[in-house]
Amino acid sequence: MTVWIPPVPLPSADPAVRRRAAIELGVLQGLYVLFLLPWFMVAIGGVMAAGSAGTTLAALLIYAWFGYPFVAVGTMVTAWVLFGTRHEAAARWVNRVPLLWVVVGGAVLAWIFTAG
Repeated sequence: MTVWIPPVPLPSADPAVRRRAAIELGVLQGLYVLFLLPWFMVAIGGVMAAGSAGTTLAALLIYAWFGYPFVAVGTMVTAWVLFGTRHEAAARWVNRVPLLWVVVGGAVLAWIFTAG
């Protein structure tokens, strides 16, 4: 008795798809590296502000904020591994995870610079 197993679709081999994915990975990862400088300033200011608040929520926010470099490096490595194994769509989605920190951090910086 033979069991039929449906074929698994192969990841994309289209050079244009790979080129667009590689450009997106490079541009976003450059943004993530550039964001480390303002991230550091917000992290120091956040620790000073949250330290005086003394609440559990403030501590959790600081821990989440300090996770950015680890998340950025982890997703960069994972994205390039996925790209190398020809999973371009997954690589692009994984590479977008640190955008959460960049968007929130950019909003916090804009709020800091426009307040008072």
